[in-house]
Amino acid sequence: MSEILYNFGANNSSLDDVNSNISKIQEVRSDIANLFSVLATVYEGAGASALNQAQQNISSMLDDMLNNMTITQQQAQEQQAAMQALDQQNASAF
Repeated sequence: MSEILYNFGANNSSLDDVNSNISKIQEVRSDIANLFSVLATVYEGAGASALNQAQQNISSMLDDMLNNMTITQQQAQEQQAAMQALDQQNASAF
């Protein structure tokens, strides 16, 4: 018979790492926005329009990615808590 074992400490550590990386991505997103702001001072006309469109596209993709990561992170934390509660409930039955 095979058993499923959960290492709650390692899982929590991994979830914390993901949360930290989400924060780092948000910081990089700010740096990218600053870079586009600097570049916007150099370009005019069609170049400025293309640069603005590129910034909007990148910003939208980053927003989508960050939202997906945040939702997935929250779901993983909820699953972790549910599994830990179930483990404690099962352990108390013995």
